[in-house]
Amino acid sequence: MSFEIIDFIPKEADEKLLEAYYDFAETLFRETYPTDPLVPRDLHHKFLLMTKTGENVIRRLVRSDISGKIIGRLYLMIITKENTGFNENKHSAEVYINVIKNHNYDTISQELLKTAIDEMKKYDYVTTADTCNSLEREWKFWEGLGAKLALEGAQNRLLVEDIDWDMIEKWRHEGHKLAEVEHVDLFSFEKCPEEIIQEYTTTYSEIIRLIPLGEFDYIPEPTTPFTRREKEENLRKTGYEWHTLATREKDGEISGLTEITYSKSRPHKVDQELTGVKPKYRGRGLGKWIKAEMMVFIKNNFPEIKYISTGNADMNAPMLSINDRMGFKSVLTEKCYTIKLEKLVKELL
Repeated sequence: MSFEIIDFIPKEADEKLLEAYYDFAETLFRETYPTDPLVPRDLHHKFLLMTKTGENVIRRLVRSDISGKIIGRLYLMIITKENTGFNENKHSAEVYINVIKNHNYDTISQELLKTAIDEMKKYDYVTTADTCNSLEREWKFWEGLGAKLALEGAQNRLLVEDIDWDMIEKWRHEGHKLAEVEHVDLFSFEKCPEEIIQEYTTTYSEIIRLIPLGEFDYIPEPTTPFTRREKEENLRKTGYEWHTLATREKDGEISGLTEITYSKSRPHKVDQELTGVKPKYRGRGLGKWIKAEMMVFIKNNFPEIKYISTGNADMNAPMLSINDRMGFKSVLTEKCYTIKLEKLVKELL
C-alpha cells in the first residue's frame, strides 16, 4: 500500500499533523460545498476538541506515502453506559469514512473500515454500523457492502433574498390571534432557565422522538438537564449562540419549540435546528407561528446572513410542508445506511 493509517487524537496532535488534517478537511469541504466560505480553522479546532459524556470517539487518518498529505479519515463513535440512550442504542456504532477524490477510494475505505471493525469488536454490545454520506462514491461503497438504505434526506437552504415577508407576517398575525383567543404564550431563551429545565428537556425529548428515522433501529437519546447544560457549555466554548423560541399553553404545558444556532465566525448563515409541536397541539398553526417569529428574530439580530440552513428527512412531511412554503430549496442529498457488524466481517475480513 502507498499509504499508512495513523491514530488522530486532536488534543495530542502536533501543529504539522493538525495543518495536514485541515488541508484534507478543506479539500473535502470544497467538493461538498463549492460556493461556501471555508470553516475557519480555529473554529474547526474547537469542534475537534469538543467531547460529550457517553460517547467514545475514535479517529484515524490516512497519510499518503508519496505526498505526505492526509487523503482519508475515519470517525467512529461508540456509546458507553454514561449515554442517556445506552439501553436503546448500545448496539449501534456511527461510522464515517471520507476519502479525497482521485485516490483509490475503495481500497482506502476498506482498510479504514477494517480498523473500525477491530474497534467495534472490543465492545460486545455493538452489533450494527450506521452511517450517513453526501457523496456518490460514498453511497456506492456502502451499497457495495450490502448496507441497507435506512433514510434519505437533504440539506435545505432558504436564501434571505427569497423570503416572503408578507407570508411571514401573515403567519405571525395568525399566531398572535391564536395566542389571544387560546391564551398561548411565546417565550424565548439562550441558556435554558433553571426553573424550567426539567420540564423543557422532557418536552424536547418527546418532540425529537417524533422525527421519523426510517429503517434505523435507533431512538434519539433522551435530553436531560445534564446533557442540556453540557451542550450549552460546548457551544459556548466554540462561540456559537443557541436561541430557542417555545410556546406554553393555557394550562402551563410547553407545546412547541424551534431553535437556531449562529456563529460570528460564520456570519453568512444561520442553522435551523429542531422545530416541533406536540401531536395533541397540532393543527392550529403553532409550527408556522414559531417559525415566523424566529425568522423575524433572525432578521433583527443577524442582518448580514445570506441563508438559513436546515436538514430534513424525506419522510418528515409536516416540517417539509412548512419549509416548502417558506421557500427552502435542497442543496445536498444525504443517504444513511445500516449494516450488521457480522455482515461487515464476512465482507471484509
